[in-house]
Amino acid sequence: MNKPAQKGISSASADLLVELGCEELPPKSLSLLGQSFFDGFLQQLDKVELGYDLGRSRFFYTPRRLCLLIADLSESQPDQFTERRGPALAAAFDENDQPTPAATGFARSVGKNVEDLDTLETDKGKWLYCKVEKKGEKLEYLLFPMLDKVLAGLPIAKPMRWAANDFSFIRPVHWLLVMHGEKVIPGKLFELESSNLTHGHRIHSPGPHTISSAADYENVLENACVVVDQDKRRTLIEQQVRELGKSCGGEAVVDADLLDEVNCLVEWPRSVRGSFDKEFLEVPAEALIASMQDHQKFFPVVDRKSRALQATFIAVANLESQDLDAVRAGFERVIRPRLADARFFWEQDKKSPLEAWLTQLDRIVFQDKLGTVRDKSRRISSISRHLAKTAKMEEGIAERAALLCKCDLVSQMVGEFPELQGIMGGYYAMQSGEHEDIAQAISEHYRPAYSGDELPSTMAGKIVSMADRVDSLCGIFAAGLKPTGNKDPFALRRAALGLIRILLDGEVDISLDQCLQIATQVLAKQLPVSDEDTAELRRFVLERLKHYLRDQGFDTGMVNATLDAPLTTLPDLLARLEALRGFMQHDEAPVLVAANKRIGNILRKSPPASENTIDADLLIIKEEKHLFDEINDISIELEKHFSRSDYETSLSLLAGLSNTIEAFFDAVMVMDEDDKIRANRLKLLTRLKGLFDRLANFALIG
Repeated sequence: MNKPAQKGISSASADLLVELGCEELPPKSLSLLGQSFFDGFLQQLDKVELGYDLGRSRFFYTPRRLCLLIADLSESQPDQFTERRGPALAAAFDENDQPTPAATGFARSVGKNVEDLDTLETDKGKWLYCKVEKKGEKLEYLLFPMLDKVLAGLPIAKPMRWAANDFSFIRPVHWLLVMHGEKVIPGKLFELESSNLTHGHRIHSPGPHTISSAADYENVLENACVVVDQDKRRTLIEQQVRELGKSCGGEAVVDADLLDEVNCLVEWPRSVRGSFDKEFLEVPAEALIASMQDHQKFFPVVDRKSRALQATFIAVANLESQDLDAVRAGFERVIRPRLADARFFWEQDKKSPLEAWLTQLDRIVFQDKLGTVRDKSRRISSISRHLAKTAKMEEGIAERAALLCKCDLVSQMVGEFPELQGIMGGYYAMQSGEHEDIAQAISEHYRPAYSGDELPSTMAGKIVSMADRVDSLCGIFAAGLKPTGNKDPFALRRAALGLIRILLDGEVDISLDQCLQIATQVLAKQLPVSDEDTAELRRFVLERLKHYLRDQGFDTGMVNATLDAPLTTLPDLLARLEALRGFMQHDEAPVLVAANKRIGNILRKSPPASENTIDADLLIIKEEKHLFDEINDISIELEKHFSRSDYETSLSLLAGLSNTIEAFFDAVMVMDEDDKIRANRLKLLTRLKGLFDRLANFALIG
């Protein structure tokens, strides 16, 4: 939030501390709840104009509490003064200088007697006047209505009721602490009276514990075995987990999402290292890791060099036990059946070759108009073959991988761990005797799965990944289900971005338009794709490309200018964009941009005839002859550099025209009265602009 560090703090201010003590809060919602509670309360403070120090204000959360700490909160609103002008003096008093009803009525409205009113004199006359003071309301009267409003607005999907209460919250609330400085502010929330009492760790130090002031809050709770600061608690967990990983000669795999979730499950983190039978390591490591992370919230450990999974895990307990071996044994006892399940799924899935699952894909509907997942598999197999052929690559590997890449969706392992789709398909392909390259392409065809994810490492993997994405894009657009607003149920924005990243990678020599054309031709056998759908899809993908390039640091005007030129491959586009960015640092750049804008305006108002041959005999002024000669001189040279994508040299050649172009516009009247001369000059400008337009539409820059 863009707010000043301090908001109208008065001298009578103190820290406000609010704590809601709850039953265990849902860990995946806790961070959002804490942030929303804080943001919503600050908005209320701003509305009622209570001053506070934003820079030192904070919020805390643990599995059993939501807390606000608002620094230097004023104890009351500032006093307000309003100026009231009453009736004119002539209307306020009669001929005996007695107040008229107008005067007495005005005095009554401001809470004063007529004789206590002042007179306001301006160049337009004299009036009765009063400066009214309104005392600011105290915090104790404002606080609880504000808290009620904020709590009612928290993003709670399924609120709960408890006991015989007619109110609800995300979980039952058991205590309420509200203090301003050292003083408890009396009030009620959830039928609980406010106090200065908090509660510590449920086992080690339940309490209650007295808070003497907000400054003591963290220390009191830490002495009661609660690390209330979520950032401090998260750092502590990560340090413990990583140190334990090192202690066994390995390295803990610390997934950020898992770390956040564990942080919301414990108040007093104490990490424990455990182990499991090495026989489980025969199961693919990804399945074991998914089982540990998803089901048990354990951190796996891998070898530092080989990255191979070790038969070790790290769990985070919410207590400090004197019998650490018993805690470790408990964690080891609960993980064994989970790993046994993963092994069972692995053994059962291996009983059938991967290709045998193709028929089961007929049972999974991808989309009503687009058929089943097996229909999609056939389409992306055909698209992959055409893409590979267009890019002059071996076709068979990609075609076979695409046909089988969705088969693992019906496996027991992926049914339990959906995030392993593709990965398990690669393992099952190897078990089924498929070529190693086919297995690798299957395992990585979902990449990139998210922003920043790695691209497929093999050419076949890239082809299948592109085919999968472009089929979804074309199919969903043809089915009339394009994304609208924030709704994107088929994740087409992510599919478009993944396609863009692979095309930009440069190793697959194929253009975006070729991808779309191939996909629409394959899809047309099942569902017609209109020209309007194709054009709209192209705009959709290019809009994602614009966002991506801007995120990479390219100027919006340069991106738009480059995309307005003929589009070949995306690496070629990137080369033009990078050359243009460098060129814009040169002194000639502003001259050429201005000239292109001027030419564009002229040609837009008076486009030349379709026949574009320039008649040299009609060039009568030396400056236009000079421009014509220079254009002819560099055109052949430019073609050589364009063909090699040497855009830096191309731009240098074009920059050499800057003085000639300036001289032309200084000396030549393009819109000559003679029709033939005017048309000839328009053709000359058209040819000149065409040279620039091969690189970018310079008129769109800046």
